[in-house]
Amino acid sequence: MDKIRTISGVVEELKKLDPDCAITEGFIRNLCKTNQIKYHKSGKKYLINMKDVFKYFE
Repeated sequence: MDKIRTISGVVEELKKLDPDCAITEGFIRNLCKTNQIKYHKSGKKYLINMKDVFKYFE
């Protein structure tokens, strides 16, 4: 099953994998707004599949 997270959830997951990770919520939000990663909006929330985040960083 896919892991779907909000922007803050994405950053939290990345911090679990690497506590010194420098990725911020603003950076992830910018990736969404510039369509560099796939997302779905639910109200004001951006819902992001973690697979797409990892694919972006490959």
